[in-house]
Amino acid sequence: MTPILPRLANAFRRSVQLRLTSYFLIILLPLVAVSVFASLRSERILERKVNDQTVVALSSAMEAIDMTMDNLENMSMALATDTNLIELLNRTEPQLTGEMTLDFQKVLSQLSNMNSVNSYLAQLSIYHAYSQTIVSSKFGGRRVDELPEQDWYTGLMRSSGKSRLLVPKPNEFNSYQQLDQTFQPGYVTLLRSMDPFKPGTHKSVLMITLDVDHLRKHLDTLVDGTDESVYLSTADDRLIVGAGSAEGTPPVWEANGDMMTLRESADTGKREMLVRYRSQTSGWTIMLVKPAAAMYAETEQLRTFMYAIIGISVLLTIVISWIVYRGIASPLGSLAYGMKQVRMGRLETSLPNKREDEFGYLMSAFNDMAQEQKNLIQNIYEQQLLRLKAELRVLQSQINPHFLYNTLDSIYSMAENYEAEEISEMALHLSKFFRLSLSKGQDEFTVEETIEHLSYYLRVQELRFVDKLSVVIRIDEACKRYMVLKLLLQPIVENAILHGLEHKKKDGRVLIDGRVEAGRLRLEVADNGKGIRAERMLYIKEELGKFSLQAGKAWDQEMRRNDLYGLWNVKARLKLYYGEEAELTIDSIENEGTTVVLWIPIGGAHESDDRGRRASAS
Repeated sequence: MTPILPRLANAFRRSVQLRLTSYFLIILLPLVAVSVFASLRSERILERKVNDQTVVALSSAMEAIDMTMDNLENMSMALATDTNLIELLNRTEPQLTGEMTLDFQKVLSQLSNMNSVNSYLAQLSIYHAYSQTIVSSKFGGRRVDELPEQDWYTGLMRSSGKSRLLVPKPNEFNSYQQLDQTFQPGYVTLLRSMDPFKPGTHKSVLMITLDVDHLRKHLDTLVDGTDESVYLSTADDRLIVGAGSAEGTPPVWEANGDMMTLRESADTGKREMLVRYRSQTSGWTIMLVKPAAAMYAETEQLRTFMYAIIGISVLLTIVISWIVYRGIASPLGSLAYGMKQVRMGRLETSLPNKREDEFGYLMSAFNDMAQEQKNLIQNIYEQQLLRLKAELRVLQSQINPHFLYNTLDSIYSMAENYEAEEISEMALHLSKFFRLSLSKGQDEFTVEETIEHLSYYLRVQELRFVDKLSVVIRIDEACKRYMVLKLLLQPIVENAILHGLEHKKKDGRVLIDGRVEAGRLRLEVADNGKGIRAERMLYIKEELGKFSLQAGKAWDQEMRRNDLYGLWNVKARLKLYYGEEAELTIDSIENEGTTVVLWIPIGGAHESDDRGRRASAS
């Protein structure tokens, strides 16, 4: 079995979609990492702020509790050192006497007055050790026998006048605890020996009892829900009171000196937060226990929202990468198909294109390229075909001029013998015309040679029409040296004479003008013949306008048209030899004459022919 990593690497190399998805996910990773970090960081900040706020609330509650206990301390010290009370309790008789009862009555009156001033106290009572009697502001006097044997009493006697706190537990004392609140659970009693600075081990005890509900009021402000609980414990971890859902003993604190800790609840198994505050004066501790979910409620919503956003982002990443892949793969596949078709020679291939983006531009460019390639191949093929046909015609026609001008030489000699001057001159000029037309296979003449060649033909026509034809030739000296394709002007001059002047009875004129204009050679042939009708002129221009090297038509067939053969021949040769820069224009006014202008790029047929091929290829 192929290992996973090489398989993934191979798929990564071969699959554009997998790469796009991976790249998008890599872009997404920093955002996910930042989001997770921000979430965790916000939890730490929230924990710290909740801890600070909770500690402030716990310290406020502890200050109120410390203030209450300080009041009890001050009250106990004031009563324990009251000389009147000490004097009234300074009786050593084991049995109650009348005088002792009167003294106890005075003690009870003072305790009741003190209790009425401090209404939050459950009771004030004094245990008289000699008579084992408790004098209480709540129920008067009652004899109790077992107290001297209690641990709290013996410990108090050894405390050197310091106070002690009595926190009763269920079933800790015998039946008398149900009559005296001092020994009932739910009450806290501050114990101090009377006349504390006087040595002795058998002394009366002042007992100030406080209902824990008074302390619970300070704790109730710390809990917000039924799942929260708060515990108040002494310095030696004795539970005084709990609030909220507090039951039993408080949780064991395992966070050493920290004020807050998070742990799994032993009862519910859920995470819970424990915050503890210890009083610097009394050493008492308040511990708040609340579910961590309450603290993380808002952050849990944010975290859920964050996870949802991350999930949606991953899903969108996959979908977008697939859409992008499809948007790229589809046109690339079309382009690959089109290139394959073109490579196989199917140049008519055209890709469907409805896109307006870069791929649309590429597909449009491909279609244009394929069409231009097709046109280029057709043009080159047709040009080569035309050239081959032209060469064949030249080879075939070379036989006729040799025979023709040899025959004309014979006619010229015989006309000289019989003194027929017009016939001999006509034969002489025709012979020179055909000899120069053959020109040993050359394709180009200078303008000067072209005019000389044309003059032989014109002289023949002048002899033919006697006094009806006159020829005017105006050629600038600057353009005589330029090379032009041979037999360009002869068909145009022939048209001017045969179609324009043949039926003219007198004053027929042909103008041949040559000059350089706008960087091109301008050759003009004009006559004052019958001209061409407007409808016929429009037809001629439309037909000649169809000719182009880029048209991809069979020009040879067009040149066979009987009505425009001469003009088609001249224009086709111009375009094939000189390219698109060469042009033929014709203008005519009926009964006034016709003008034909040839525009030829300066440089000669061979150079212009190369330029024309380059222009057609581009």
